[in-house]
Amino acid sequence: MAPKKVVSTKIDPVQEQMRLKFRAKCLFRALGRLVLENRYWLIEGVDQYEGLDDVKRRVEQAVRGKHKKKQLLNINDKALLNKSAEERTTQEQQYLYRILGGLKCFKRYPNHVKKKLAAATYFKYYGPNRVIVRQHHEAHAMYFVVTGEVTVSQLVFDELLQRYVSVDVGTMAAGDMFGEVSLLHNIPRTATVTTNGHCELLALMKEDFKNVLQESLQKQWDEVRRAMSAFTYFDSFDEVAQREGCIVAKMKSYKRNDTVLGDGVGAQNFVYFVLSGRCQMIESLQVIVSKHLNRNHYTLYDPYIPEEKSEKDLEEKWFAAYKNKRRSTFEDKSEMDAATSQYRPSKGVLRSSRSLKTENEKKGEPSLVTIVDVPPSSEQISQNFLLPSQHRQSVRVSMAVPADSQEDSKNKTEQPRSADLRTYFMQVCLFNPGSTFGFGENMRDRRIVALTPVDCMLLPKVWLLQRNPANIWTRIQHYLEKKIPNKRKLFKEFVAARRWQEYRDQVVSDVVARSKAVNFTTVHDVPYSIRLEEMLDY
Repeated sequence: MAPKKVVSTKIDPVQEQMRLKFRAKCLFRALGRLVLENRYWLIEGVDQYEGLDDVKRRVEQAVRGKHKKKQLLNINDKALLNKSAEERTTQEQQYLYRILGGLKCFKRYPNHVKKKLAAATYFKYYGPNRVIVRQHHEAHAMYFVVTGEVTVSQLVFDELLQRYVSVDVGTMAAGDMFGEVSLLHNIPRTATVTTNGHCELLALMKEDFKNVLQESLQKQWDEVRRAMSAFTYFDSFDEVAQREGCIVAKMKSYKRNDTVLGDGVGAQNFVYFVLSGRCQMIESLQVIVSKHLNRNHYTLYDPYIPEEKSEKDLEEKWFAAYKNKRRSTFEDKSEMDAATSQYRPSKGVLRSSRSLKTENEKKGEPSLVTIVDVPPSSEQISQNFLLPSQHRQSVRVSMAVPADSQEDSKNKTEQPRSADLRTYFMQVCLFNPGSTFGFGENMRDRRIVALTPVDCMLLPKVWLLQRNPANIWTRIQHYLEKKIPNKRKLFKEFVAARRWQEYRDQVVSDVVARSKAVNFTTVHDVPYSIRLEEMLDY
């Protein structure tokens, strides 16, 4: 057998000393960088500062002292979160669980996940205009925003400039998280995140992410993927677009009779995709009920609905039709009024009113002048008949009427009495599984209520409009506006239903009045079970 070679393991003491010096130098530099980065929040621990040398530090301390009550984490909590996760004791982990469990960014997770997050997260501070993650770089951690605001941007190739430009995608505030997509799919960063001001974050490293959040986030991701696959609108989306949709999507559940959208409830900038359950759109109608000849008459009261215009009005407005005809009839009428004015009473009669621009109005002061036609006297009539027909004029008197008084009188005539004004609620349409709404349709006096337990997927409207293949979202919006009836159609259906109900009640009352048999049956003769079922039906 050949003799074995003995490898010398002797270490040069000079090289070992150089290595230790270099390591100490690197550690000292890292410590200096940490102090410089965290000097903004480290000054919170200084309760009293004596001396007049550093005035700037005293001013910063005084300013930050006013905002101490608003801070979610104090200096001891931040120092504990900077401690290595392996060195944290059981008591420290329980304390962090009580502190971090109530934060907005951790409320979405169950208690057992919160305990693991409290034991593995680290505190990070970034000053203004600092880049936290950069697009196309390797991912090492995910982040939770505790305080502050960050801007998310992406590099997009500009065809006009022939180069990549940075485009802001959105902003994130306290309670949001970012960076989980790259860790979940093991891909480079998909966007760049930059701080807008002083930001405090909690970081979860890549190794801890696999043990704590990967399983729960994978379930949420698969749930959104299944929801998007239920709609054919997203079949044309590529892998990147579907991944972005899973990031920005929100899953929400509603109980029966919960308001999904309307009356100040719901996300106005999101589009709703119904996954399960049924919703109904309800609209309120204000109706004026008047009685004439023992019959109810209904009038829709809505000051926002414009008056219906005929084709004649449109032709007159846009094509100046009937203009010459009206002018000739007006001249003939003025001659006739001048000739027959002697047979009219002497009291002034208001025949026409119009607004004239006076000198005060030209100066900027509001004024309204009403023209009142007053019949002329006998002397004026005789003089007027002596003149040719083209020189005959009617005598008019200008009367200044305040604008407020006319507006008050107009409002009095338009506003009905509270006793005659009634509010009715009508079902406009139904939304079944596979339906969608929230594209910007008219929601005035409308609300969408859940008839059964409903599950919805919410996607931002701006994000959908940016990815609009074949103009699909605009076509859906036009379809909804066409199919959902407006207030006038609903009012016609309401009147028709009321007329049918009144006719039916009248027929029943006539039949009962003609019958001679006496019915001694009362409500007490009906079994309780049947009465309970009828009450449930209502």
